[in-house]
Amino acid sequence: MTTTLTGKNQITVPAEITQKLGLETGALFDWALGDKPNRIVITVRPTRRQMLERVRAIGRAARRVGGDPVADLVREREEEDRLERKALG
Repeated sequence: MTTTLTGKNQITVPAEITQKLGLETGALFDWALGDKPNRIVITVRPTRRQMLERVRAIGRAARRVGGDPVADLVREREEEDRLERKALG
């Protein structure tokens, strides 16, 4: 696939790529120079919705059935304080 750089430094993403990646208007891209001459690496940045879903999935995976994340955090901090006091003598 070949595209042309316009006078305003714009490039059209080919429809086949847009469809395969599920790109929508407003999609963001990160551009970087490749490791070889005349190579460009383009990475599609996730949308806010995609990032939110990833965070939610991480939260769901970390949550235990019947667990209490606040109590877990308090226990962790208490243990850290105990170890710090022990280290200080």
